[in-house]
Amino acid sequence: MKKKRWTAKLFLAASLSFGIALSAMPTPMQAQALSKIDSEAKAISQADSLNLIPDGVKVTAKLDSGNWEIRFRGDKTDISKNPYLQGYITLNAKDGSIVQYNASLQSDFVYPYGSDPFDESTFKFSIEEALDIAVTFMKQQGWKLKDSWMNDPYPISDYIAGREFHTSRLHIFRFDRSHDGVRDGSNGASVTVDRVTGDVRAYSVVWDDHSFQPNTVNEAAPTMISMKEAADLLYNAVDPFLKWQAIKDPDQPRLVYALHPNYVLAIDGTIPSEYEWENPSIPEKIKPSYSDALAKKRLLSMYDLNLEYINGKLAYRLRLKPEINFFQEGLHPAIDAHTGEWLDFLNQPIEKPFPPAGEWLVEAAPAGKIDYAAAIVWDNHLLQLQNEPFIQDGYTLVPFRELLTKLGTKITWDPAAREVTASLGGTTIELTIDSKTAHVNGKAIKIEAPPRLKNGRTYIPARLVLETFGVSVGWNSTYRLVLVSTEENAPSPSKEELKRYAFQAQLNWESNVLK
Repeated sequence: MKKKRWTAKLFLAASLSFGIALSAMPTPMQAQALSKIDSEAKAISQADSLNLIPDGVKVTAKLDSGNWEIRFRGDKTDISKNPYLQGYITLNAKDGSIVQYNASLQSDFVYPYGSDPFDESTFKFSIEEALDIAVTFMKQQGWKLKDSWMNDPYPISDYIAGREFHTSRLHIFRFDRSHDGVRDGSNGASVTVDRVTGDVRAYSVVWDDHSFQPNTVNEAAPTMISMKEAADLLYNAVDPFLKWQAIKDPDQPRLVYALHPNYVLAIDGTIPSEYEWENPSIPEKIKPSYSDALAKKRLLSMYDLNLEYINGKLAYRLRLKPEINFFQEGLHPAIDAHTGEWLDFLNQPIEKPFPPAGEWLVEAAPAGKIDYAAAIVWDNHLLQLQNEPFIQDGYTLVPFRELLTKLGTKITWDPAAREVTASLGGTTIELTIDSKTAHVNGKAIKIEAPPRLKNGRTYIPARLVLETFGVSVGWNSTYRLVLVSTEENAPSPSKEELKRYAFQAQLNWESNVLK
């Protein structure tokens, strides 16, 4: 054996962006020259030449039904009574090609942590840095397998996470096989990184040689429907259903809108029989207060639409976004059919912002009219405000405290004088409710639109106040979007981005109106 390929302790040595969820990990996987294997020694030598056997392990091989079964096992440790490192390799005896590969390094979970494994103040490595460690580890192995690997950011169920001893400290990064640049989730690897020490505490890899239909995306081009066509078909096919959800309290069920666990579309535009879902029916006549059309858009906002290989066949698939938590595959978050609340499987409200709609949904959902008065895009992110902006006399008025708190200003309110004051970086602006005179650093200036009180909230003219603090403010009349940029020379939103902001703003508005 020539070098240490399986070292457990690694240090930060790579820079890979974690933000690109579907980026392929460039791990070269080259096929070895093939030849007949007629002895145990040749089988082990071939496996080692493919970088599949770690150093310091015991290796055995035997011929079984035309394949060489090669097994390796590391020494037992004082901490764990199980083998620390083990795996197997299956080679075709006729030509030495790899049929299967499976290896794992077991983590010493019984080893005392020395600190609370959920106390993030003790962590020395961020998620991004820990991912770099995991990626570096994967690259160092040099497995000579077909295809490559890509980071898998998508969630696993909380139930499985608990069984696999997930903690904040021991972060498990998962990787899927990538064929022709397309994800193949049937084969995968995982790397567990200790965010206190930077150690790789565990890993596993599962790979088998199987066919792909079609073998390349380009071969499918003449008959394959486009992503846009797939989005349209899936949007029309997905139909939220009503169900009584009462896992936590059977005596207090809640009526919710839900979706089936998996939606898949073949590349010819048909739905495979195993994914042809039939919605359950509720015998009693029920009239939900919440719109089923709005529930559908909100539920589908939880999903990405991807082109993937599923059981070796190219298909389009809806996947829960990386930020969505769920308990089990059939227990995804739902929406209360009367209140519109976002609920987990125990009917508990999910206390975080609802995810924005993906581009596929924006393109597939029918275009509706814009009902909101105005929405705010702040540094290319749509703000979800508690209080909606409104337009008066042709000027957009925005919630004073929400906007200026985000900017980092110091805010005061004088109820007797009905005056609001905001200060930032040596600049102070004073505004009086219903007055067209403002004061900037004590100097009086005339303003076109005075501040207003609405439902006990103070609203201010967006452009005047934000530009006073050096912020760039634009207006898109087509979609009624206030475009705020705190950075110089920031790129303007594209037409596609503007359309997506408008879709989400309308969705937010409809949801707030129906609450």
